[in-house]
Amino acid sequence: MKYRRKETVEALQWNGRNQAELKAFAGQFVMFDYADVDKDGVLDALLKVKNAEKIEKAEPGDYIVRGKKGDFFIMKQAEFEALYEEAE
Repeated sequence: MKYRRKETVEALQWNGRNQAELKAFAGQFVMFDYADVDKDGVLDALLKVKNAEKIEKAEPGDYIVRGKKGDFFIMKQAEFEALYEEAE
């Protein structure tokens, strides 16, 4: 999906289960650890996003945003939705 502020950015929201979609979006910049099995017998994924400075852990609900230089960073859901609206 695309979202806009003054500029349009590409972002994808992490829902805790959309690993393939995020991997297609951010490629080598996202990593997944599988720490445990949830009550439904599905592996719980822990998402980490790599940028030039560090590796950060994302929580379900966070948005993974592609920066101007092709880098990726995490924005909390409330902050992202306060700054951006969905673009067509």
